[in-house]
Amino acid sequence: MWSSNANDDEGGFNMTMTQSPAAGTATESKQNTVVPMAIRQLLNNKEENKNTHIVIVGVIKQVETQVMKNLFTIEDTTGRLLCIQWGEENDMSRYPKLIENAYFKVVGNKRIQNDKVSLLCHSVRPLESLNELTHHLLSIIALPYQMEEANMANITQQVPVAGANMGSSTNGLGFVDTTNSLSLNPKQLKVYTVIKRCQDEAGYSSADIQKILPENMALSEIEKILSFFIEEGHIFSTIDEYHYKVTDFGS
Repeated sequence: MWSSNANDDEGGFNMTMTQSPAAGTATESKQNTVVPMAIRQLLNNKEENKNTHIVIVGVIKQVETQVMKNLFTIEDTTGRLLCIQWGEENDMSRYPKLIENAYFKVVGNKRIQNDKVSLLCHSVRPLESLNELTHHLLSIIALPYQMEEANMANITQQVPVAGANMGSSTNGLGFVDTTNSLSLNPKQLKVYTVIKRCQDEAGYSSADIQKILPENMALSEIEKILSFFIEEGHIFSTIDEYHYKVTDFGS
């Protein structure tokens, strides 16, 4: 049942990564990284990094539920991928029901065994709306540019800012901020700015934000601000419901 060729019916979406997550490194990165990918990208990349969490969005196919695991394939317009979701014995019912021919988002670690690629999933859930599919595709396209921007930031982070753009302000975190168009109050603006500066694809949790903020802010207050951001569509959750990134890809 699981011997079908993952490269069949690849369709017309032909996105190629300009750089693999572990390119240029002799050993695996110790930092956890979340990388949105098309299935073909994952199949073509022969590297396996346990610290890289892969995000795939596609249609569920061929579901097989066993005592301690779910086996299923997920398919997008670039290929098909075998996914494995482990659980406790006779406790698989606590996971979201896998519905064939429905869109799901899966997050997991790549595994290669006998030259066959699979995804060991730690998060599997149905899409709440097709906007998530659109966001996933845009994230794939944006990733090489974000990596380039992060590399440039690492090079120039020790260089002081010579001046500020007209209409911009320098906030307490020491960089020029241009998010005032969101009409946020000072505390909301500081929390939003911390999230927006996050270079980690996993995003920040409320505890991470509390550590980074230059002033003491109660965790409950940060979480209240995060709830407001979610309701307004300013941020979205990443690897789980406690880590966030901003929805604004602009500067």
